[in-house]
Amino acid sequence: MEQKSELKVMKAGFTIIRKDDQPSIRIKFKDNGSQNWTALEKFETKAARDRRFNQLMESAFIIEN
Repeated sequence: MEQKSELKVMKAGFTIIRKDDQPSIRIKFKDNGSQNWTALEKFETKAARDRRFNQLMESAFIIEN
């Protein structure tokens, strides 16, 4: 998604999340309050991160990048 589109959906109240492995296993997010990628949670394993990611994706206002 291009930046202009990201800004529109964040202003509409959505949070954008993505998985990241470097420098640590984590989930990063952007929302209307934080328009730069920021660590949401850090994890010991990719499996734990993926389980949490799937839980977050059940929310109506969270989308994946």
